[in-house]
Amino acid sequence: MAELGQFVLEVIKNLGMRKLILILFITVTFIAFLKQRLKKHRSYDGLDPVEESYQKDENGLYPWEADTDDSPQRIPKDAKKYIHNAGPKRGRWS
Repeated sequence: MAELGQFVLEVIKNLGMRKLILILFITVTFIAFLKQRLKKHRSYDGLDPVEESYQKDENGLYPWEADTDDSPQRIPKDAKKYIHNAGPKRGRWS
């Protein structure tokens, strides 16, 4: 054990304080990153699949698959026109 301590002290002397601090910082940051990534990965494993959350109807369709008629006849005549204003306004004077 004493030999290991002597070896560590010798490495510290040869590296210099700045390099040692940099190596420690990178190591601690990498360990924290891996820990967070593992925690996120484990949280995804606990999620229920779609088949357990929703039931199929008598036609074998999920609720969001049952009504897929998006024909123009379903749109009421007094419907408000959708205008996409969420993006950046490039080349406009307003």
